[in-house]
Amino acid sequence: MIRRFETLGKHRLGVLLALFVTGLQPASASAGEAKDRPKTVAEQFGFGPEEKLLIIHADDAGMCHAHNRATIDGMQRGVITSASIMMPCPWILEILDYAKAHPKADFGIHATLTSEWKSYRWRPVAPWDKVKGLLDAQGYLHHGVLQAATSASAAEVETELRAQVRRALDLGLKPTHLDTHMGTVYARPDFFAAYRKVADEFGIPCMIPRPSPEDLAEMSPAMRLFAAQIGRTLFDTGDVTIDHLDGGYSGKGGLDDQKKYYADAIRKLKPGITQFIVHPAYDGDELSAITGSHARRQRDFEVFTDPEIAKLIRDQGVRLINWGDVGRRQGEFRKRLAPRSSSSKSEVTLFL
Repeated sequence: MIRRFETLGKHRLGVLLALFVTGLQPASASAGEAKDRPKTVAEQFGFGPEEKLLIIHADDAGMCHAHNRATIDGMQRGVITSASIMMPCPWILEILDYAKAHPKADFGIHATLTSEWKSYRWRPVAPWDKVKGLLDAQGYLHHGVLQAATSASAAEVETELRAQVRRALDLGLKPTHLDTHMGTVYARPDFFAAYRKVADEFGIPCMIPRPSPEDLAEMSPAMRLFAAQIGRTLFDTGDVTIDHLDGGYSGKGGLDDQKKYYADAIRKLKPGITQFIVHPAYDGDELSAITGSHARRQRDFEVFTDPEIAKLIRDQGVRLINWGDVGRRQGEFRKRLAPRSSSSKSEVTLFL
């Protein structure tokens, strides 16, 4: 998970804080909890205890035409089940037109608080004077997570996230979820609290992964205990939404290496909800002018439109789901919960 979050966030500080805030490993039965307590998010949400559920999620829709085309084709011709849209980016109208014409397609909001490329940049959706801490000297969103974490306030993050969701709604999208670009919402506890607050405000799930025992083992004992305390609360209230997160292939190999990485990951899937984060795009002049990862993004598209990968998923008994499925199950779970007391809500707020 450390490597996988670095793929998203690119800063170990953000990774460690992410694990600190979202250490979502529920206490074990040996710690005194009921033995019949659900072992996975999937089981808690009513899926079978041994089911292997997989969301193949395309990040960065709306960033450019190359990403939009590959995301659409990956959904129609491949096994991509969900995607999220970067609302500050210039190509959002194209992907939103598709989403509105295909209401069963699963699209969320890719909470975008950074603008990482050298020459291809974007500004916030909220008025610039309301989110000054999110802006660099050129008036664009900061290049990296660390700059955003040391410059912006939680109020500015909340303002921008709310503006992005509202913009999508105003343009006719019914988002199925909220997730994070480069992991920025995990960079500080108050950023994470703002992320959860906005998702709850609009009644959509947000991506909160549940770190594995291996992830927790990398923490200090004190941090591990604190993370488990927070994790128990978030797990029990249905805030945790996936069991396992794979940030995707980040190696330097070719198509065969990339395909093998994902094939191995499919074979090793554990019971619960797993999300693969992929970045499908068509390589060409547009994409290569934006990012040095253009070839790897093309290969992500090729892997997840490959019939052999689709067959492997079937042969392994893996069930493909999307964020609409997660949101419905989360809503049903929360309806079954006793009303949360104000004291328990305050406890979570104080922790975060």
